[in-house]
Amino acid sequence: MAEQQLKILVIEDEPVFRTTLVAQLRQGGNLVYEAANGVEGLAAVAMYQPDLVLCDLQMPMMDGHQVIACINRRYPHIPIMVVSGQDNMQDVSRALRGGACDYVIKPIRNWGEFHRVLQACLADEEEVAARRELDQHLRFFAHDDVAASHLLGAMSPPKAQRLGAWLASYESDSPLLIPEFFLMGERLLLVISELSVLDADATFMGAMMKCLLSGPYRQFQQGESQLLGAPGRVLEYLNWHLCDSGLKGSLNAAVLLFNAKEQSLIYANAGLASPHWLQQAEGLPLGLVKQSDYLTHQRGWRLPWEMAVKGDGGATLTIRLGWE
Repeated sequence: MAEQQLKILVIEDEPVFRTTLVAQLRQGGNLVYEAANGVEGLAAVAMYQPDLVLCDLQMPMMDGHQVIACINRRYPHIPIMVVSGQDNMQDVSRALRGGACDYVIKPIRNWGEFHRVLQACLADEEEVAARRELDQHLRFFAHDDVAASHLLGAMSPPKAQRLGAWLASYESDSPLLIPEFFLMGERLLLVISELSVLDADATFMGAMMKCLLSGPYRQFQQGESQLLGAPGRVLEYLNWHLCDSGLKGSLNAAVLLFNAKEQSLIYANAGLASPHWLQQAEGLPLGLVKQSDYLTHQRGWRLPWEMAVKGDGGATLTIRLGWE
């Protein structure tokens, strides 16, 4: 395996060390992907299917132990090597029990030894994968909805936000029904996702939704993309990537773009069943059919604004928008 180009994912929140580590790995001709936190890391695993994951332990939103557990149970064939400043035996033991193949302490001073450990993880891949496949494959999130809900809750945005002149708040009785807000000048983009805890890949799908939206949003802020200005195209973009990832399951979603100046709302729906005017904008849930069209609709609205969404599983999400 060492003779072919490897796909390696580095999940590390310290930018200086991440840059150094990525540079070292690329010197060997490897294709290296980067993730700055655990949520981005889960999305990258689903999108790129790496040959090896290098993961830190102390990270925001979702720590390395949780990331290792997710990857180990969904992708048992992918070896995980911990690279962390945590050097106490309790952390080392927990990471190895959780599915890591080895543990390297940073800062790394002996890169030759580091590459030796890396190659050892890859050499053990088949044996480790067979054992994990037998004992653990997909059981965790298929049967432990408490753990899945906890991790999804860690991805949820703040309950109240000020975005420019916008005031956005929400209440949800389930971490499976999640809103995301994006400021676009005087406009506000709202993306609602309804995940199913019965889907073994719910956590990965939630992570992918966040990360798939962050790229176009950065491009919009830099004046490079107008994708987020077209709700139907946003759903088509999300659907294509979710289908392409090979994740098992689907999710309901809607994209709504509010214009404060014109008091207009354009929107597209992918499976949400409420409110009634949103349900009428019919569209297949995301992740079912790769080539699926989502029509954009328009209606008026007034500030302050409130909308209640009831999910298929009975959960309720209430969203409120104001302007100052």
